Amino acid sequence: MKSLSRFGLSLAVATCAALAPGAAAHADPAGDGVLARMDAAMNKHKTLMFDYEIINKEANKDEKTMAMSVKLKGEKRFTEFSAPGDMKGTKVLILSPTQMWVYLPAFGKVRRIASHTKDQGFLGLTFSQDDMATTAYSPIYTAAVTSEDAAAWKLTLTPKAADAPYAKIEVTVLKDKVVPAELKYFTADGKNVKTETRTGYSCEGDVCTPGELKMTDNVKNQWTKLTAKSRKVNVEISDDVFSQRNLGE
Repeated sequence: MKSLSRFGLSLAVATCAALAPGAAAHADPAGDGVLARMDAAMNKHKTLMFDYEIINKEANKDEKTMAMSVKLKGEKRFTEFSAPGDMKGTKVLILSPTQMWVYLPAFGKVRRIASHTKDQGFLGLTFSQDDMATTAYSPIYTAAVTSEDAAAWKLTLTPKAADAPYAKIEVTVLKDKVVPAELKYFTADGKNVKTETRTGYSCEGDVCTPGELKMTDNVKNQWTKLTAKSRKVNVEISDDVFSQRNLGE
């Protein structure tokens, strides 16, 4: 399979001491309990549909405005860009963190996203494919509570396996909704390479989603902000939407 980087696209669609390579994660029932509750709170929906406005800012470049729609059902995610013109009709299908495809209208072909590009920018955004595909953290990480106040817990997540996307994540979890407000992502040498904020939460029943997501790359000095312009909760979405055939239509 040809690498998508050949086409000029970098592809990759919600907490204290640095983790040394190969270090074992330490069990903390309290931390794991909070993390499990956070995962449950983020996945109470059957389906979600969003229309996002995207502002993408790369170092030494002007801000770029984009638009995309996203449909989610379980782990499955279908994304389609509607703006700008050079990206209109670009579609991405994620069935799991290891099953991802992209349709590029300029080439008229569906291509599998190579596993070695999963940590790269998602169609030029600061969010990576791993970032977009992660719907729950407790299957991948164990958690420890590092601090707590009346409003939030702070957790340190350490990997259960060597192939986890990050060597450490520091998460601030809001107590009122048990959802993440900030996630700091670290490499094995302790560098805080990316920081994500999730703000403006709104709820429909017990399903709470952020109105704005912002990912900052602290190394490349760039950021991407997603603002939800519309949201639909638990509407019927056919399984046919999440198919390779639908990508090329």
